[in-house]
Amino acid sequence: MADTEQAVEVPEVEHDVEDDVPEVEHEGGELGDEEAPASTACDNLPGVAADTPSGGQPVIAKLLISNAAAGSVIGKGGQTIEQIQKNSGARVQLSRAGEFYPGTSERVLLLSGTLHSVLTSVFLMLEKLPKEPVMAMGRAAGKPREDAHAQVKMAVSRKLCGAVIGQKGATIRDFMADSGAVIRVQPLSELTPSDSERLISVSGGRDKVLRAVALILNTLSADDKFGSYMDLTLQLANTQGLIPAVRTSTARSVLAGAKATLLMALQDEDVGAVLGKKGQTLTQIQQNAKVTIKISDRNKMDPLTHEREVAISGSYAAIQLAAAMISEKLSQNKPRMSYASDGHDDEMDENGHHGGHHGHHGYM
Repeated sequence: MADTEQAVEVPEVEHDVEDDVPEVEHEGGELGDEEAPASTACDNLPGVAADTPSGGQPVIAKLLISNAAAGSVIGKGGQTIEQIQKNSGARVQLSRAGEFYPGTSERVLLLSGTLHSVLTSVFLMLEKLPKEPVMAMGRAAGKPREDAHAQVKMAVSRKLCGAVIGQKGATIRDFMADSGAVIRVQPLSELTPSDSERLISVSGGRDKVLRAVALILNTLSADDKFGSYMDLTLQLANTQGLIPAVRTSTARSVLAGAKATLLMALQDEDVGAVLGKKGQTLTQIQQNAKVTIKISDRNKMDPLTHEREVAISGSYAAIQLAAAMISEKLSQNKPRMSYASDGHDDEMDENGHHGGHHGHHGYM
């Protein structure tokens, strides 16, 4: 199945640098019955036209998943992905092995259909992925219960993100209060002018994540720009590959094949996330990105900063991919702290100070 998967492309959408709130996180209440996730998630959605049944409007969801997660979604001989399509009614398209969303080491999973069918496919997909148990307090006083922690990462057109964020972050805060999920929108400071999309990460209990995704997709579908964006995305999905030709040719500049070495200074406590068990993670990064990575010995660590030097050598383009892979491992090693409101959350800045790990680095 993996060899014959449909590839999808991220369409080029006009850039829109809106003045918004890039990152707000909040823990809220619970959703109801988890056994009927898609129906529950679609209930009482705001902003749906009177003549459009809640959950019946056409939508697309572009998700980013790791290579390991992609294997779980595909299943043996493609059986799992076929079952998800059959049971949900949504169309599921996965990028080919080795084709990663620009700047990441993750593949794209494009879901299309009615809102209800897409949410059902998300639920079925989350069921197949490894879960990270987190302890939470149940309704019985003082009695802990174990929730299945889930995360969904979506790529959304820059011109549409403003509708999800709302004025001074009001809409996204409402979504978090409603769903109880933690939602983070990629800060504009992390984007380049050629990036046509921003990433929205949703995490929390599975039912909370599903509700948040429902709110986001419902809001996007009500935007006037969503219809043309969706049509173009589906059209390109049937004719071209996942990585857009324009962005690929842009990335392959005259520097793409140039040889370089990137020096990074990482905290000693972070090196383990890059090495992995018995060095397996380091080996995987080197093989996938086709680079050479050397980490200085602990006895050469800076005694004041406790930093160790990491040298990545290879082509310029390969180093970029390796750096993205390392960044992903570091972010997984240090889960993002929830945003705690101090009463001034309507004036949060664009600099993403809650962003991921920032190591010192420079090219030689």
